[in-house]
Amino acid sequence: MGNPRRTNGSRRTKLRNRVRAMGLPCHICGMPIDYSLPPGDPMSYELDEILPVSKGGSPYDPDNVAPSHRLCNQRKGNRTQDAPAPPRLPLSRRW
Repeated sequence: MGNPRRTNGSRRTKLRNRVRAMGLPCHICGMPIDYSLPPGDPMSYELDEILPVSKGGSPYDPDNVAPSHRLCNQRKGNRTQDAPAPPRLPLSRRW
């Protein structure tokens, strides 16, 4: 089975754009997101599932998604917000 986020690309894209239009901060770290950054940039916008798909969460449920930075989303992995995240270096030491 493939990536469930890509089985209905149009629906996922609409949801992603709807969340982007809200202009909310990252739900993981609370810092603002620069929505103009290109995909792949560590601080760019990604749509994160609150309950990971691997744990039964829906990638299409508006109540199960929130905006995040790419870096924050990668660090979170498939953990829920209650699980501790790995330690982080200060931003100045990352680049």
